[in-house]
Amino acid sequence: MKIIKWKIGDNSPLVQEQLAVAIGNFDGIHQGHVKLLNECKLQAKKNNLSFGVVTFDPHPRDFFNSNNHSFKLLDYEEKETLLSKLGVEFLIIIEFNDHLKNCNAEKFLSQILKRNFNIVKMFAGSNFKFGKNREGSIENTKSFAKSIGLEIFSINLKQTNFMSEKENEIISSQKIRMLIQNGQLKLANDLLGRNWCITGTVEKGKQQGREIGFPTANLSLKNFLKPPLGVYVSRLKIIINKNSETCNDWLPSISNIGTRPTVSGDSINLETHIINFKEINFELNLYGKRIKVELIEFLRPEKKFKSLSELQKQIEVDTKRAYEFHN
Repeated sequence: MKIIKWKIGDNSPLVQEQLAVAIGNFDGIHQGHVKLLNECKLQAKKNNLSFGVVTFDPHPRDFFNSNNHSFKLLDYEEKETLLSKLGVEFLIIIEFNDHLKNCNAEKFLSQILKRNFNIVKMFAGSNFKFGKNREGSIENTKSFAKSIGLEIFSINLKQTNFMSEKENEIISSQKIRMLIQNGQLKLANDLLGRNWCITGTVEKGKQQGREIGFPTANLSLKNFLKPPLGVYVSRLKIIINKNSETCNDWLPSISNIGTRPTVSGDSINLETHIINFKEINFELNLYGKRIKVELIEFLRPEKKFKSLSELQKQIEVDTKRAYEFHN
């Protein structure tokens, strides 16, 4: 997959191939996104075009509300990995800045997509808006787009009847975020089409887990969405390169998301303990390595214990429950 990072003012990138692209933020790459991407891929193949994706960095939500970073369902490396696995040939990442914010819909289509990236077909979700003040939609710009040699198509994203409030509802990243924050992890995973995962590079902590017999791999949640704080059954993979190849099968684990109140923690982190790690037959020095942790089931809320020994006993109980779950 070729990755092009571009912003208004840069030279036009050299794109020889004509492209059919799916456009959007694609946070989560849920089942609705997959339907859109597969439709674009199918039409690209039928029309002998290269299959591409146009997305934005930072996420527009980050740009317009710089104080709220805790909403992302996946990081950029994981997004690139998932898009590559879906067969995307060109990933075009456009910087969202003041210039793009003030670019009107027709200029966005003609001067950015058509002229810069040789895009001849664009596919978007039916609710996709673009251009200054979100003035552009597929329907109200279709005629203009056709006049410049760009066909644009609206795709109805996949619907679900899992929700009790409505008979059918479009699968959206916002709905999945709400489910995760409300502790409805299984339903969120159903809409994603896979277990929600948190990825990142293992950081060195205070090693207090090691002192009580439960060493953990620590990840900062940074811009990730924060689920309910507490203990989760989880599983872990070690990622050995940017293509998300791994050096192990899934390792059964138990994870805590929280501030570690018993040991006077502060920021919210994810700490993952590999169950029966002594039986693993390869080196488990994870510091500096990128890992993927899938959350599978919520066990209990985070709480403050009176002592480390009391915490240790509770971790033993939690680990036994997680072990039985994995078995």
